[in-house]
Amino acid sequence: MAQVLKTELAEKIVELVGGEGNISSLTHCMTRLRFVIKDSTKIREEELKKLPEVIKIMDFGGQYQIVLGAIVEDIYQEISEKYNFSNNNNDENIKKDEKDQHEQKQNVLDRLIGTLSGIFTPLIPAMLGMSFLKVLCIILEVFFEISDTNTTYAILIALSDTFFYFLPILVAWSAARMFNANIGVSLMVVGLLIHPSFINLLGENGEGITFLGIPVTEVSYASSVLPAILAILLLSKVEILLKRIIPKALNSLFVPFFSLLIVTPITILILGPIGNWGGTFITSVFTSLYDFSPILAGALIGGTWQILIIGGMHIVILSLVTVPNIASFGRDTVIVTHAPSLMCQYAAGLAVAAKTKNPQTRKTALSLTLTGFFGGSIVEPIMYGINLKYKKPFYFVLVGGAIGGAIAGGSFAGVTAPVALSIYSLPAYFGVGFVGLLIGALVGSLATFILTYMFGIDEAKE
Repeated sequence: MAQVLKTELAEKIVELVGGEGNISSLTHCMTRLRFVIKDSTKIREEELKKLPEVIKIMDFGGQYQIVLGAIVEDIYQEISEKYNFSNNNNDENIKKDEKDQHEQKQNVLDRLIGTLSGIFTPLIPAMLGMSFLKVLCIILEVFFEISDTNTTYAILIALSDTFFYFLPILVAWSAARMFNANIGVSLMVVGLLIHPSFINLLGENGEGITFLGIPVTEVSYASSVLPAILAILLLSKVEILLKRIIPKALNSLFVPFFSLLIVTPITILILGPIGNWGGTFITSVFTSLYDFSPILAGALIGGTWQILIIGGMHIVILSLVTVPNIASFGRDTVIVTHAPSLMCQYAAGLAVAAKTKNPQTRKTALSLTLTGFFGGSIVEPIMYGINLKYKKPFYFVLVGGAIGGAIAGGSFAGVTAPVALSIYSLPAYFGVGFVGLLIGALVGSLATFILTYMFGIDEAKE
């Protein structure tokens, strides 16, 4: 897309969502612009839908999401360079937004998922960078027999592990942006949780440690997520309260000081242990199902994963389950069972292209399938542009995903980096169950293709 067209599209999108003043914040993931809107009545949705670059529009979890596909990064950069939304988040506007949200009576679960997704989405570039560093290291080890005695290789391994080690810090940064907390203070509060001195205090004192006479629970916060989110959520509320109490002339001096004194003890005494337990519980739900029956777990995860993508819940699960599993055990064998379902999206797209008699539908289906497959398994364009549009192909994607997931689970397949299955990421899936994973992807895709070709094209015919 030419630069002029990118600029025009960016300006048009901002105009149609109500203008710069109607936007509280903007983030993006692989395919979507994610707006937090102050007044949804100002959105001209029908005009947005008519833009040829817009694939899908969703209002979910307090976020107004516009699916653009591969051009999303360019449009996000255009908007970020031209507009400044930080002034839309002062105290007065925050109170207004809270009132608006109350009046809109959004579903609590939707808002929770939207908030978590909004926190994890900005971390995707770092996660992908780490994942492909892992892939590179696997290639060097398997095909070139390079070990950690090679210092270059050792540095690359350390760099890829940095994501896991400093994950609480990364989450704190993103949560601070989401909750409008001071970023520097946020990093200090959460930084304590992984500070070597604090870790040594917890580990070396056999009788335990106390803060103001209150016992501090011994918890490992490495690669944790929820403790940081809870801490920064509290910090954002404390900062607002302190700004109302402390004279404005002294805010810059004493708001950070008292915020640290208040939030840090509550974090290490209460919120940290609770968040750690919550994260462990969420992970155990999936691992317990997998331990009970890898085949059943694979079928359920593989059969529902594409539904989770629609709401952005897949990012939350990857962050809360896959990342901790890889950090703790070196590989994830549970959520990886979703991988065949990604290939099923392309199988359905190919079936539509092969069967439809509409030249434009064939062209669109083939284009979205090939660009998604060779673009690193970005499934949303083909899912929204074709499979969900005609409904039945999407249903057969779920069937194929369940079949492929069951085979992957029964093969004990695993992944050593939180990266989508694609022709570029195959080394991350090397090891036990790799062949089973490929068979699952092949069988699931074949089932999806046959079902879609035979029964799913009636609505695509014109």
